[in-house]
Amino acid sequence: MKKSEFKQIIIEFFATTDSPTDEQIHNLAKKHKVNTHVFERNIYELLSSFLYNGRYNEETRDGKEIDINKQELSNGIKIEMEHTDSKPVAKRIALDHLAEFPDYYTRLAKMEKEAETKTEVRLMVRKAFGNIGE
Repeated sequence: MKKSEFKQIIIEFFATTDSPTDEQIHNLAKKHKVNTHVFERNIYELLSSFLYNGRYNEETRDGKEIDINKQELSNGIKIEMEHTDSKPVAKRIALDHLAEFPDYYTRLAKMEKEAETKTEVRLMVRKAFGNIGE
């Protein structure tokens, strides 16, 4: 089995299993006929890749300072918590977005508001005129 196949199996497993036990991970390795230590090493590589790489780490690894607005970061963590129950993971994702676009979450809020407004207008038109042309 290729390393990329291991990693896809691991990603799918963690995406569908909340807080897996060591026994579940070992059983998954056995199911796919992979040495448990090799399987675990792939899990560590995935986690390390996520935490080590990314825009924020790429920018700061060389000693470059990034000015992160505290309010943007706070908003970002709250928003990213919609996708995870881990505050450190949410912060990590928010930092990556802010390293690329310092006002990422302000832009996101604006975009979401515009989308809501367009949806509301469409619904009002449909209510007033019906589903013309559909």
